[in-house]
Parts: sequence; structure tokens; C-alpha cells
Amino acid sequence: MPVPRAAMRPFAILFPRMRRLWKKFALALAILAALLLAAWLAAPWFVDDPMPEILSRTPARTWLDRNGVPLFYERTWNYEWRFNVALTNVAPEAVEVMVETEDARFFRHHGVDYLAALRALFQNVGSLRVVSGASTISMQLAAMDYRTRRRTFAKKFVQAARARKLERLHSKEEILEAYFNNIPYGGSIFGIEAASRYYFGMHASEISLAEASVLCGLPQRPNRYRPDRHPEAARTRQRRVLDRLVRAERLTQEEADHIFIDVRLRYRDFSLPADFETKGQARELVFLIGGTPKMRPGDPDTRRLEIDARLTKRIRDALARRVESLDDVHDAAAVVLDAKTGETLVYVGTLDFTSPRGGQVDAARAIRSAGSALKPFIYFEAMKGGLLVAESTIVDAPVRYADYRPENYDRTFSGRVNVSQALSRSLNTPAVRVLAELGEERVAACFRDLGLAAPGQVATNGLSLALGTAGYRLVDIAKAYRALVPERVEDAAEGARGMIAEILREQPLNGTRHPVAWKTGTSNNNCDAWCFAYTTDYVAGVWFGNKDGSRAKSLVGADVAAPAAGEIFEILYERRPPPFWPDMSKRLAKTTLCAATGHTASSSCAETATGRSLNDIPLRVCSWCAVASKSTAILSPAPKTYILPEGKESVSLPLKANVREAAWFVDGTMLEPGAASHAFPAGEHVVTAVPLDSDRGSAQVTVTVRRAR
Repeated sequence: MPVPRAAMRPFAILFPRMRRLWKKFALALAILAALLLAAWLAAPWFVDDPMPEILSRTPARTWLDRNGVPLFYERTWNYEWRFNVALTNVAPEAVEVMVETEDARFFRHHGVDYLAALRALFQNVGSLRVVSGASTISMQLAAMDYRTRRRTFAKKFVQAARARKLERLHSKEEILEAYFNNIPYGGSIFGIEAASRYYFGMHASEISLAEASVLCGLPQRPNRYRPDRHPEAARTRQRRVLDRLVRAERLTQEEADHIFIDVRLRYRDFSLPADFETKGQARELVFLIGGTPKMRPGDPDTRRLEIDARLTKRIRDALARRVESLDDVHDAAAVVLDAKTGETLVYVGTLDFTSPRGGQVDAARAIRSAGSALKPFIYFEAMKGGLLVAESTIVDAPVRYADYRPENYDRTFSGRVNVSQALSRSLNTPAVRVLAELGEERVAACFRDLGLAAPGQVATNGLSLALGTAGYRLVDIAKAYRALVPERVEDAAEGARGMIAEILREQPLNGTRHPVAWKTGTSNNNCDAWCFAYTTDYVAGVWFGNKDGSRAKSLVGADVAAPAAGEIFEILYERRPPPFWPDMSKRLAKTTLCAATGHTASSSCAETATGRSLNDIPLRVCSWCAVASKSTAILSPAPKTYILPEGKESVSLPLKANVREAAWFVDGTMLEPGAASHAFPAGEHVVTAVPLDSDRGSAQVTVTVRRAR
């Protein structure tokens, strides 16, 4: 039955309207699609390149010794473990597995895999939930500096745009290398190099296909698949990765089954820290020397120290063994410098970093009393000034400067000795006399030039500066000793260096068979024992003591520190020729010296001797003989300490003066006229000679007599 025309009229009116609406809607859709396409095409131009920010991330810092041996690994500024590695240093199996697992068409797309995106769309719509993603390796890399917890369309759009930007500006290899170095592998482990070392104890270039199938499965859910914490989950994930390779025809099913069942994964022992997590002595050494400043973005990932790790460990162990053999001594320190360059080859600032007895205190930089260790610098300064040479005579006898009255370590005196004996035997009063003649300000300036004293320090120490009573650091004294090494520089002081070195190596250093110049020091009350020793190759400084300043009877430089220094030089010359000392004959000249003073002989000197002087530094002329010829002088007894013979109550000493006749007084009591000797009991005695045949003044000396200990 035909529809009446009147009934069709509303539809005739509605359909054109609907057609017009559909046309408008289609046009709007076309415009929107065009805008979206334009936005999609133009998006890479309006986003930044993420690669500079990614590459600016500082990897973990590696501290190396002078030979390139790793000492300590320091985490990144945000406490991550990441070690950058070139793509060529990643095992090819790992590259193949990662690409197939994460982005099979990586080398064929330009940042976005449209086929994967369509597949993910249909899978997710069909399941009404997210079951598949379409992020490419480039997109994952682009998102590494664009992270939020919420997943939004805008974020995904920007991520894709940045991925396309990456692909335009960087090669596939550059993108893949950055990806390998930054993907997470669980906890604080980032990058395949750190992951390979953490899970397998090997470099990324050394892993096998089986191990690559484990590592390349981790980035999807790194904390869930960690083999050290979730071994079964890691095993399941490895099976899925191998199945993926089978589907991609990279492996046969038989090969995959063989890898999964028969190939043993070379996991490291997870009960122990990874190689880069170890601390121990190397970490402490870096802390003491380098200070381990907190890393900041852009800091270099490798820092090299001057020290030799092998030598440092051996010397540290040697010091520890010696400390164990001592009573009431708990610590030691040592430094070894290259004598020519000043570089620090060995640095031991503490023996036990964890010790409650100041384990983290750096004894090599702690300020301590140096004892006699500084005397060579005083004699060196006097030689440079032409005041004395090795053969010069100096008095070791009681002396007083105002309230200051120095004594020798053994409380005895030796009378007249030459400079060589005074320095090699470390006599105190001669050193104080030399310092007094040089002047405190001159010696203080010398010490400051050597880096040994701060301005004004001498004002509070006076003449006791000669005995090291002020505070000094082991590292500073060791550096100062470089100034005594012959042939370090060519100047007028070279002869003085050679003469000091000859004196300091007259006595063999206990513990080594090599000729070494050395000097010990012991602080007051036996709180510090020092030894500084050197050749033309090395300068070594050793300290033994307690960081709380407590004393110990065994803390004597010659008994404790000197043998340790000898052992150090045995270690230093173990793999090289013995030390060579230069011939100083060209720097020293034969000359006629006064037999009494060791200065250049004058016409008043009754006795002379052949000696040596410095070529470029005139030695002062003897003035004592001219004065002595006009004044009284006691020739015997000498102003020194005498030891009582066993079983005797006194020691008989001759009485002689430079006058024909003299009246003799001992402790104020006049002896019989013509007395030629006197028996001196134990104690300190003042001997006075008064000339009887001339108008010369009297002379006086102090004699000490004691029993043998």
C-alpha cells in the first residue's frame, strides 16, 4: 500500500537536514584530522631533544690509582649505580635480545611503531583494559627525563614527539647506546654495564646469550624480576624472553630449551657485595686523600690519584704488623713521595678506619710534636749561610737561655763534637746553639718557606723550635725533606744538600740494606715516634703513636719508626736498582780548617787540618783562636758527661788549661797547688781555672758524672 505523500513530508524535510549535518560533521572530522595530522607532523619541532639531558647524567665515579687500578667506586649524585659503556662493548647477543624483546622493528621505524600501536589499540579495546603497550626503545628513552606517575594522552603524545625528535637528530646506534646505559635494572642499578657486574660479576661485553635473556627481560618490571631477590620470577621471565626469540625465528625451540634447561647462569655470590660496592681500605684511602666530594651532574666519572695502590697496601700492612708488636701503641701513618716530582706515591693516614680510637682521624695530617726530626733543616740553613760545614766544631754542654735549658735525650753531654756527630747523634744543645746563632726569625722564615710553620708561630716557641716542640704534620715534614735531596735543583745550596745527605746516611738505617739518609724524632714524654728517610728517588715519612696523645715507653723514633722506614725502603727498591747517590766532589772543595773550630783557618790558629768547604758558599774564618790566645781556656776536663767505671765511686780526670800555671777550683773549693787531676764523684761539677802567670781572666766549664744505666 503506497505511503501517502502527506506522511512522507516530515522525512523529506528531515533527510536534507541530516545530510547537511553529516556533511558538517564529516568536514569537522576532516578538519580535526588535518589539525591532528599537522600537529603530529609538526610536534617534533616544538619539543626539546631529550638526549643532551640524558647524556649529562653523571655515571658512578671510578677512583683510580696512578697505574689505573680501580680503588673505589662512588655512586652518582642521586645515589644510582650507572657505568656508561659504548655500544660496541655490549655483547652482540644482548643487543639482539633487547631489540627483539622491547622493539622488534627498532631499525625500521622512525621513533613510533604504528603497527605495534594499532595492535595494542585493538588488544586493549577488546580486553577493556591495558594489556599491551606500543612504546618503542626511542619512546622509552625519551620518557626517561619526562616521568610522572599518571599516564595521560598528552604525556604519550609528547613522548612520541620527543622520540621522533631523537630519531631525526641521532643515529640508531646512539639511541640504543643511551638506552642501554640508562634503563633500570632494579633498585639503584641502572644500565646494562652496572647490571652485568651486579648480577653476574662481569662486564656487559662478557655475558652469554643465556645471561642476556635474563638481563633483557628485567627492564619491563625490574624490581619484580630481580634474580637476587625473586629468582623464580626471573626464571619465568627468562622463559618468556626465549619464547619471544623462538616466535621471531631467532632461535629454534630446541635451542631455547637447551639454554633454559642446560645452560648454567653464572650468577655471582649475592651474599657478598658487588665489586663496585666494596669499600674497605681503598674507600678509606680515597676519603683521606680525595675527600670524596659529593658528585654533581656533569662531574667527571673518573678521577685518578697519585698514589700506588699496591705499594700503599703493602706499607700499610707492614705498619699494622709493627703496631701489633708494640705495647700501648695503636696507630701509625706513613707517606712516600717521589723525590723528583713531589707526587704522593703512598699515603697511610690510619690503620683501622672503623676503630673507636679515632679511626677516621687522618694521622698523616694531624698536628703533632716533631721532636728532633727538624734538626737537619737548621744545619742546612747554617751551611747555606757559610756558618759551618760537617767538620766544624760545636759544643755539646749545658746551656741556658733565660729560662730555657735544653738537655739531650739521655741527659748526658759530649763536650766538643763536630757537626757531623752532632746531627747524626741528634744532640740537642748543639742544635739550639746553631739556631741561636742563626736567629729565631731567620729559622722561622726558613720553616715557613718549607711549608713547616705558620707566620708568628715561632714567637711562642723560641729556641725550642730546634727540638720540634711546635705542631707539625707528617705530610708537610715529608715534603720539606725534598729540599734536602741532592740534585733536586741546580743552585748554590747543592753542596749543602750533599753534605747533609752524607751525614744522615753515615749510620745504616735499620731494616734495609740500601744507603738511605734518615733522621728520627721523639716528642716529649714519648707521645710520638718519627722517622724521615730519603734517597734521590723517594722521600718517606713514618709516624707511630696514639691519636689521643697518650704516651708509651716504646714510642722512640730510633727504636720504632726507623726500622719501619727501613722496611719501607726495602719494599720501594724491591723491583728497581738500588739508590744512586751523586758524587759531590765537584760541589765541595778541599780547604785548610782550624783544628779547633772547623772554620777556615786564620793566622791565629795553632793547629790546622784538611777539610771540605762548599764551592759556592764561603765558610767563615775562625775568630775563636785569636780570642782564645788572649784568654784562659780549659782544655781538660771537657764540658760533657762522663760515665763512672763499674765498681768505682769517682772518675779521675786530668786538669789542663792554655796557661802555664793555674789555680783550680771544683765546685768553689780550691784544689792543692799544682794539681794535675781530680777525682769527680757522680753529679754535676763546676770547674774553674784562674791563671797565675798572667792577667787573663778565669775560665769555667761544667762537668757531669753519672753511673751507667
